[in-house]
Amino acid sequence: IPESVTHDDVTYSVTSLGYNCFRFCSSLTSIDIPSSVTSLGTGCFYCCLALTSIDIPSSVTSLGRQCFEGCKSLTSVTIPSSVTSLGDKCFYVCKSLTSVTIPSSVTRLGKGCFQSCSSLTSIIVDEANPVYDSRENCNAIIETESNTMIAGCASTVIPSSVTSLGEGCFSGSSLTSITIPSSVTSLGDNCFWNCSALTSIDIPSSVTRLGNFCFEYCKALSSIIVDENNPVYDSRENCNAIIDTQSNTMIAGCASTVIPSSVTSLGKDCFRGCSSLTSIDIPSSVTSLGEGCFTGCKALTSIDIPSSVTSLGSYCFNGCESLTSINIPSSVTRLGDYCFSNCKSIKTMTCEIPTAIEGNFFRETLIDYATLYVPESSLDSYKATSPWRSFGTILPISTTGIGEIATEGDACIDAIYNLEGKRGNGISRGLSIIRMSDGTTRKVLK
Repeated sequence: IPESVTHDDVTYSVTSLGYNCFRFCSSLTSIDIPSSVTSLGTGCFYCCLALTSIDIPSSVTSLGRQCFEGCKSLTSVTIPSSVTSLGDKCFYVCKSLTSVTIPSSVTRLGKGCFQSCSSLTSIIVDEANPVYDSRENCNAIIETESNTMIAGCASTVIPSSVTSLGEGCFSGSSLTSITIPSSVTSLGDNCFWNCSALTSIDIPSSVTRLGNFCFEYCKALSSIIVDENNPVYDSRENCNAIIDTQSNTMIAGCASTVIPSSVTSLGKDCFRGCSSLTSIDIPSSVTSLGEGCFTGCKALTSIDIPSSVTSLGSYCFNGCESLTSINIPSSVTRLGDYCFSNCKSIKTMTCEIPTAIEGNFFRETLIDYATLYVPESSLDSYKATSPWRSFGTILPISTTGIGEIATEGDACIDAIYNLEGKRGNGISRGLSIIRMSDGTTRKVLK
């Protein structure tokens, strides 16, 4: 980058690198920034994937929003003492960045500055900084006045003087475990979002506020324990989940969660991103499944929705790509938008709800390759009503039971298979294929 350019015999100094200046320069490995430059603009080096290091001159006073976002090869950076502010997501997803030092001059750190820097193990704030600190060698950034930790990493130790963990504090880090001291009263939105190596979490009795999406996409999480003296939340019956005590709503679960029979609803995004969840028993006490409840549960193969449930929230089963069949009981009076979007493996759906329930339940091509089973008395209504009529095949629910098949003529049951051709020991929920001893096959829907 030249320090100045001449045009029509007039010399101009280069003072800033503008909006998206080097965006997606994926082969850029290094660059010399002249001392005339005072600011690096928004998205200046966005997704410069090969950039390994950069020397920021002492003339620069600000690093813009998303300035180095996605620079996955950036291993080190020196922030000069001239810099006073780092924009939102300044170093977001710099996955190779191992350490960072915040000089005393920096008085503004934007949201998500160091989120998803999964290799980050050392965070140091200059002792003279008037706004932020890394007290007790905690390897984190703390807002001094509020005692809020705003950025942490895999080696962070939370000091006992910290009162809250801020928004996205550990988001995307390689954290495996953490001790939350009893001084902490709140966890901000996205606090542990996508901490894919985190295996367990203990919530102390002091925590009375949990933000949205706190434990989303923590795919290794298998133990969640709330202190029994907590006045707002609990993990009753060793359920490995967090329950809002007053409302009996489960607000965060994991692959090893067992839903207690006292729970009345599964809250918004309760199991979102729980990619190792294969099955879950929903008790008859539950009346609603919240928005995004099972979104991104890629390994979930089956789900039994009890007849107590009256509503399925928007995006409830979005991205449950291993789910092969679903039964919507007649008790359901509300289906949220896109509640079955991206469920690409569903082959059968049984539905007994009124066709008057309208909405964009399916979004994509589920209706092109799945068979919809409905009460025979409502068959014509479903075929005439959107979005149900868009199903390629709509058939009446069979009234033939397993007992009737077993006693019909001289034939008896030889084998039972699911739709994937796997042999089972009995009739499971959904559609089963029965092979009879006389060589014939039957389909039974339970």
